[in-house]
Amino acid sequence: MNNTLNTYRNQRWQLVFFALVAAIIFMLGYNQNHRFDGIREVSVNEAKALIDSGALVIDVREEDKYHSRHIPGALSIPLAILRMGIPGSLSHAMDKPIVVYCGDGVTTGPEGTQLLNQAGFTQAVNVKAGIGGWADAGLPVQK
Repeated sequence: MNNTLNTYRNQRWQLVFFALVAAIIFMLGYNQNHRFDGIREVSVNEAKALIDSGALVIDVREEDKYHSRHIPGALSIPLAILRMGIPGSLSHAMDKPIVVYCGDGVTTGPEGTQLLNQAGFTQAVNVKAGIGGWADAGLPVQK
């Protein structure tokens, strides 16, 4: 009887454990996929059109990545800086289109765009494909 009861308790705890792990994994995946709802994303062609029309360009990758290649004229403002607060030097661009990009369009660009949007930069957009997609499209990069 004791063995049967212990087996039942072990099975029950295993089931609870696996259910908890599954719930955590689900929530982590859900948060990553839906964390930046509401930001506007643009293709590289749309980004180029915005830039050609005078949009400000912000590279939110780390500075070493920026120095390896970036969109000509882009400002380097790493995501870590934006997380601490929007630099005052951007205040002039509050009502201006802003093109934000990272390496692949999903690593730091969406969060950088969201931070700018929340700070009142409502025309900030994320480049879906990042600098990688920009370069793959044959658009100019600067080193």
